[in-house]
Amino acid sequence: MKDPTKSASHRVSASDGSGFDRRRFIKGVAGAAAMVPAAAAILPKSGSGAPATSPDDGPNDIMLTRWRIEAVREEQTFSDGSALPFFRFRSQGNTPSNGQLPIFRGRAGRRVNVRINNTLPFPIQPMIVGNVTGPVIMAGECRHFVFDMPPTGTWMMTDALLGRVAGSAGFAAAIVSEGFQLSQIGPVAREYFLLYQDTDSRWNQAIDVGGVPDESIYEPNYHTLNGLTYPHTMMDPDTRMNCELGENVLVRIGNLGHVRQSLHFHGYHAKFLKRNNVPEMVLPEKDTFEVPAYTTAEILLPITQPGLFPMHPHSLTSVTDNGTYPGGQITMIDAAP
Repeated sequence: MKDPTKSASHRVSASDGSGFDRRRFIKGVAGAAAMVPAAAAILPKSGSGAPATSPDDGPNDIMLTRWRIEAVREEQTFSDGSALPFFRFRSQGNTPSNGQLPIFRGRAGRRVNVRINNTLPFPIQPMIVGNVTGPVIMAGECRHFVFDMPPTGTWMMTDALLGRVAGSAGFAAAIVSEGFQLSQIGPVAREYFLLYQDTDSRWNQAIDVGGVPDESIYEPNYHTLNGLTYPHTMMDPDTRMNCELGENVLVRIGNLGHVRQSLHFHGYHAKFLKRNNVPEMVLPEKDTFEVPAYTTAEILLPITQPGLFPMHPHSLTSVTDNGTYPGGQITMIDAAP
């Protein structure tokens, strides 16, 4: 396997053999896009965007924060009616979730213990991208990944053994390391963590039968956000960004796919705060932000007007399920007056 921090080139074919034709798809996008805000308008405001609290410290070590997850195989059904196997981390017990993915929040430098139960038929090795790699966990084994929370910022966990295949296969968890940091952004009312993944179905199917994916070709046809796809992204309180006029919202972005995301906010201009936890000092406020593969970003979103506004990648395929529109990584900003 190759270095997971290296972005892979990818191709999207005009036809995948299932009747999807690029020209017909592009022609129909404009009309279908008008349906998205109308559909979202009927959904309840259930999300707060407030940071999740970490579980209580373990009884035997008051300096140790404990979380529990498992590695599982699951089939996800998409809007085109297809089902695809994914290999994911799942929260257990009091460990919080962000959409369908685990999220770990804690103070920078805090010693934590993540208990991982591997129910998969192959070994895994948890890895915090750009920080630390944990133990190899064999099939059917349960082990502990003990580490210090990384420096203040936005981080992601995936699997080291699958290398660059891991994010596309489904392995993902969000990590928020909290602490003191110099900032001129003012108070933040709430925050969201949006974790993007894209998948070539042939890679997942190869893993599912014990094979090895052909890494020479990557043509992503499924695209998830916090482990979800539209319309479920519009209903999930961790993924649909509910907020109020006048608030500052911190949007944490993680990209564990191979597509270079170009994320577009309707209705607002936002400010790029950090790339890979390094302050961005140059770019002005804008409405579209590039996030390369296996990187993170922090974006400050000032809510300057009420209303319903889509947020989505500027990629036609990223807002489809195997070519069926709408689907994929569409979500919504729901700003109350």
